[in-house]
Amino acid sequence: MPSTSGRSLRLGLFVLAGTAVLVIGLYLLGSKRDLFSRTLTVEAVFQQVGGLRPGNNVRYMGINVGTVQDIAITSDTTVRVRLAIREEAAGHIRTNAVATVGTDGLMGNRLVNLAPGEGDGGPLADGTVLPSSVPLDTDLMLRTLDRTNANLAAITDDVRELAARLNTKGNAVDLLADTVLAHDLSAALREIRIAAEHARSATAGIDAVLGDVREGKGVLGTLVGDPASERQVRGLLGNLRQVSDSLHAATEGINRFAAALNTPGGIAHTLTADTLLTQDLRRTLSRLDTGSALLNEDLRALQRNWFFRGYFKDKEKVLKRGTRTRP
Repeated sequence: MPSTSGRSLRLGLFVLAGTAVLVIGLYLLGSKRDLFSRTLTVEAVFQQVGGLRPGNNVRYMGINVGTVQDIAITSDTTVRVRLAIREEAAGHIRTNAVATVGTDGLMGNRLVNLAPGEGDGGPLADGTVLPSSVPLDTDLMLRTLDRTNANLAAITDDVRELAARLNTKGNAVDLLADTVLAHDLSAALREIRIAAEHARSATAGIDAVLGDVREGKGVLGTLVGDPASERQVRGLLGNLRQVSDSLHAATEGINRFAAALNTPGGIAHTLTADTLLTQDLRRTLSRLDTGSALLNEDLRALQRNWFFRGYFKDKEKVLKRGTRTRP
């Protein structure tokens, strides 16, 4: 009985040890896929690795060539990734190959992609530090796509609203389709074109006149370019100014005379506005004319009278002698 229990204990310990060895072996095989292959260790430095883990694949031109061996943070901005590359594949990879962190498919595991670099590079060796590039941020791309989808939705709504407005009666499309309006617009455009041609012709004429003026041709050119003509024009303007001043003074005199005529109590106003005085003056002048005629008749009668005839003859002789003695 004691021997049977001892054998059972030893068997249990053996099974437990075998199970532990199997689990450890499976873990090592899972974490290091190239456990039984000869590899080269190279490094690459990234700013961020985005969920990359040891054991993830390393691909060169889409072919698995190794695994991620170790990941370590070297500073607050850089992460060092150590890669295990199989020797048979390392012979095709150069030191200028560019390493980027990518994704196996759209939503698969993270991995390191190696791509040929520009120029010539040496053969890959242990400890080589490969250049790296900024990987494509899938999360950022998805956020950008989400924002783009929102913008497209807003644009689609605006287009739908615009289409509804265009289908409404009385909109701008109906106005453009109106033949009468189109005819009126065509007529207006023709009138504008004719006006533009006239304006162009007028501008050309003005340019020609200005050219003649600059060359001294024509009346304006003579006035502008001839000093003698300029002096004559200035003299004429001075004379016109004097005439204008004289006319102004005469106008002021006429205005004062008119004011005097319109002022009650003055002689001019009395002579022009008092009808009774006017009639009296007319009667007086008529009587003076009559008196002058009668006086002339009386003088003629005196000249014929024998008593005064001698006096008038002597006076006539004196007048004749005075006329002869004048030089």
